[in-house]
Amino acid sequence: MSSAIHLPSLALAAALTLISSTTQAQEPNQQMMTNMHAQLAKFGGAMHVTAKVCDDYTDEKLAEHREQQKTQATRAGMDPAAFDTAFADGVKESEAKWKDVPASERQAKCTEFKQQMESFGQQLGQ
Repeated sequence: MSSAIHLPSLALAAALTLISSTTQAQEPNQQMMTNMHAQLAKFGGAMHVTAKVCDDYTDEKLAEHREQQKTQATRAGMDPAAFDTAFADGVKESEAKWKDVPASERQAKCTEFKQQMESFGQQLGQ
């Protein structure tokens, strides 16, 4: 039986990012925005681990991406400490999921993930 990585949909993440940037001018429900920012930070943590496991980025580049995500989240109204907590939660959950994937299956999972990312990128480009 094959282990599966249950990462959130990339399309959903993009939609949430778009909502985050476009709803700032409106007066959104504060709790909804807080939850959305936390989910995005958590997703960022999960992506961070996946990129590291799949050897796609250097530690320096991953740290740079994390700081960019944190800056964007705090500009959108998220508390920096809440970002750190949610990001760490995403890291912890993703590390646990990757730990369950046998080493012999990791490359295939990474390839599958990269294909999903490429497909998503093409969808955004249309």
